Amino acid sequence: MLVGPAQVSNEGAPPPAQLVHPDATESSIWPYTSRQRSVEGRTLALNVLVLGDPVAVRRALTNRSDEDWTGVSGDASIGDSPWRPARGAARYTYVTADHDTGGQWVESEYQLGTGAYLGRRVHVRAYPGPSGNWTALQAHTEYWDWYRLRHTVTGVAPGARFVERDLRGEPFVERTTRVYHGQYAGGSDGWMTVIEFAPAVLVLGIALPIGHRGWDVTDLVLPIALGTIVLGVRATGLAAETLIPTVDPKLFAAILYPVLAAGPPGVVALLARDRPATRTALFAAAGLGAGIVLDLGGVGVTVVPVRLALHRVALVGALGLFTLGVARGDRRILGAGLAAWVGLLGASLAGLV
Repeated sequence: MLVGPAQVSNEGAPPPAQLVHPDATESSIWPYTSRQRSVEGRTLALNVLVLGDPVAVRRALTNRSDEDWTGVSGDASIGDSPWRPARGAARYTYVTADHDTGGQWVESEYQLGTGAYLGRRVHVRAYPGPSGNWTALQAHTEYWDWYRLRHTVTGVAPGARFVERDLRGEPFVERTTRVYHGQYAGGSDGWMTVIEFAPAVLVLGIALPIGHRGWDVTDLVLPIALGTIVLGVRATGLAAETLIPTVDPKLFAAILYPVLAAGPPGVVALLARDRPATRTALFAAAGLGAGIVLDLGGVGVTVVPVRLALHRVALVGALGLFTLGVARGDRRILGAGLAAWVGLLGASLAGLV
């Protein structure tokens, strides 16, 4: 439950009186989101608190019907989730783990939506606690405004009600209540919806099935797509050169090179989002690496200079890093991987490889 303000002192932090405890631990959270890492950028109020293991909460929101809820639901049916991964601008909130270590500004760990991006949707940003078993949500309704070319928020309370209706009645939810924290701003009326997961969910519902889940056939889609891009560019170029011999082959190269340069990160951005991060990165690296090796073998290359080999290995590593960032939703890792990819391509075009 929300049990009052946390007594912390941290320069640049929200006033201690505005911080609330989501549960019985010493962790606390500022009940708003912000456009920047400061209270001056305050936007919307956090309006839903889900008590339960953060991993369990995320799985319940995204693929609840695929999980094993043995020991929690018995023979009760589990509904399909209406939520899908969503995109939105970065929003931050302030959290503390305990009284001694102070706090920090954090970006939402993931975003979910239901509805149409260019129409009307319910949009959720999730902020798992740094300690304790809770996840704070900022849920709101919005629509796409073509004249502003961005979303316009239509309500905070309707977003909370949608989340509450979605989870109420599921067998892994123990109770749903509303708790008064007394902070008025950002669309808040001072109340927050609290959804408590059944205790057994922490062990039986989510954690064990995820820990023992192996790879499946869907993991092969990304590496196959990456290998196909590399081999497809080569095959298309050869076919075009054969079919239209009067055209300078450099024209075909100019047309196809952007596919080779932008295709792999584009496919990763499309297919790797919200996948198991480490495994997906390894599969992506394997797919690109296999494509490169098969491509060289297809044109009869048996000996590769060390400098070229190191460059290709670096390309594979850069794409793997980019994939890791996409899968985790970590913009820093994603940016580092993309920068390395572009830099390595630029180095080869400049004749440095």
